[in-house]
Amino acid sequence: MSICDLGIKSKLNSSEVSIFVSRDHPLIKLGNVLPWEELFEIVLPDLKSSTVLGKWWLGRKLKVRIHLGVYCLQQLFNKTDRQIEYDIKDNAVYQIFCGKDIIDDFHVPDHTKVEEFRSRLSPSTQHTLANKLSILACRLGFADCSDIDIDSTVQKANMAYPSDVNLMVKLCRIAIKVENYLNNKISYFLGDVLTIDIRSIKAKARRCFFNRDKGQNLSIYLWQAVFEGVSKVRSKCSELMSHQIRRMPWNIKRAMDQLIEYGQKYLLDVMHYLLDGNIVKGKALSFHLKEVSCFNKGWLDKLEFGRHHQLTRLKGNFMMIGKCTDIRLEDKHAIKPLVEQNQELFGEGKLESITADKGYYSRANKEYLIKLGIKEIGLQESGKDSSLPDIADQALKEELLNRRAGIEPLIGHLKANWQIGRSRMKTDETIISSAYSSVFGFNLRQLKRAAMGKIPKIAA
Repeated sequence: MSICDLGIKSKLNSSEVSIFVSRDHPLIKLGNVLPWEELFEIVLPDLKSSTVLGKWWLGRKLKVRIHLGVYCLQQLFNKTDRQIEYDIKDNAVYQIFCGKDIIDDFHVPDHTKVEEFRSRLSPSTQHTLANKLSILACRLGFADCSDIDIDSTVQKANMAYPSDVNLMVKLCRIAIKVENYLNNKISYFLGDVLTIDIRSIKAKARRCFFNRDKGQNLSIYLWQAVFEGVSKVRSKCSELMSHQIRRMPWNIKRAMDQLIEYGQKYLLDVMHYLLDGNIVKGKALSFHLKEVSCFNKGWLDKLEFGRHHQLTRLKGNFMMIGKCTDIRLEDKHAIKPLVEQNQELFGEGKLESITADKGYYSRANKEYLIKLGIKEIGLQESGKDSSLPDIADQALKEELLNRRAGIEPLIGHLKANWQIGRSRMKTDETIISSAYSSVFGFNLRQLKRAAMGKIPKIAA
């Protein structure tokens, strides 16, 4: 074998490259399957209502087809805004999927515009988009709405573990941010300089964390130091005039709002726990998120902090997600909303078989499903020798039990590959949207596999 050294000493330069993309490419097939007109009609009301001054017909035109393509690719591959911008610029197939050959003056949106378009879509709209793909799968014959399996999962919020030591230190950091602005920018306070010794507070916090045997006394000392510093800054904030607050940057206003809202109540709740040993109901778990709850699934050795989501698997392995109206919607109360959602999307009388685990069983749920005329009811009942005591046919009983277990690996895929496991978003509203878009991305992947022939059609 001989050796060639051509190009070793050469520098790279700009050049043109022609790439042929076949119609058999998975993304091209997916793009031809998706109902772009229906997706456009779903997002159009949000785009109109979120336009400045409501005059959506004025100004530079928003090329919705491009942004819908970017949104689909972002959710399909679970990319960040910057990642999807770079990938579309470097990938010819991505550009064609977004409409390069069918839109005049095609351009790749900047990552800020990608975020802006997604933010203009309400959680309700993203919920509709996620379930729309399941309707499409049923229409194409790859899914069947008559057989559903139900289960729930916890979506972790984008927050640290809410220990009192960490939250008290964070509250001090918020107070320091506000006090630095007041000391440097507001002339009213130049003669009365505020100071919070964060090094001393962090040292006390470390001693509280590593000396568990003497934790209560050390925690009281930490609480006193935090309360003294935070109270001074909080009292100064109450003296500010409205015109001074209006001139502040948005991040200082947000920090001030957090300090006023949590500065006193949270510390009082912590002191109640130190003295009484009981946690006050409604105690804050985060300073930037309000819709967060604590979950203990029982089989887990650790606590999870976030919100509950109810998921439905259609026959054919397509997923649907229920509307998240409650942070911790109990399983027993979720059967009726999920069945009503199925009836609303597919019509009444279509549902024939339903399965769920023991958490969903109740006499009221069972009677409700019987009243609807559902033929196969696989609600597992706890405390019984047989999981499905009302079904005499042993083969049918085993089939329903095995089918119900089939939703578990799909939830595992959602948690591992999308944001329903842990959200990257930083507000309550966007965290809900990320759960809906996770199901949207999962269904997109299933549609892509179906278009490639990897998912067979369900026999009528």
